[in-house]
Amino acid sequence: MEQTSPTSPPTRPKDTTPITPVPNFRPWHRQAWQILNSTTAPVWLAMILFPRSRFTATLVRRIDAVLAGLGLTYVGLLATGMAKAKGGPPDLSDPASVAAGLTQPEAFLGAWTHYLAFDLLAGRWVWEQSLAAGRNARLPLLLTWWLGPAGVGLHLLRRRRWDHAG
Repeated sequence: MEQTSPTSPPTRPKDTTPITPVPNFRPWHRQAWQILNSTTAPVWLAMILFPRSRFTATLVRRIDAVLAGLGLTYVGLLATGMAKAKGGPPDLSDPASVAAGLTQPEAFLGAWTHYLAFDLLAGRWVWEQSLAAGRNARLPLLLTWWLGPAGVGLHLLRRRRWDHAG
């Protein structure tokens, strides 16, 4: 046991509880996960690695179809997940109910699809804004891809700085 002085707060033991996987996650769910992620990854990589290339501009112009496809996929997966949920759809006013609803593999994949679609939409906006301003957006784009709002927030802070500097 760790010794503490009377002036230091007591230390809490680390939580070593493993993360519980979503139950009933079948091989086709894993394959769907990989396919969903692969639909957006090329666009992200192009925007980050080759932001000013003609190829990237063409790819980004065509993502409306990807976003529409992700939207339809989201609706289908979420509807399937909610139909399979024990006790019916979650009570959206109760976070525990929503969390329980996301334990259905299809509902979880639907939620992930939502993240992919909105992060890509936000990433396209960051890319377009930065390109129009002639600014580098690699870090905000990478953060938007991996951490959504963190990248958008960084872009907004940098844009504010550009506006005040220019």
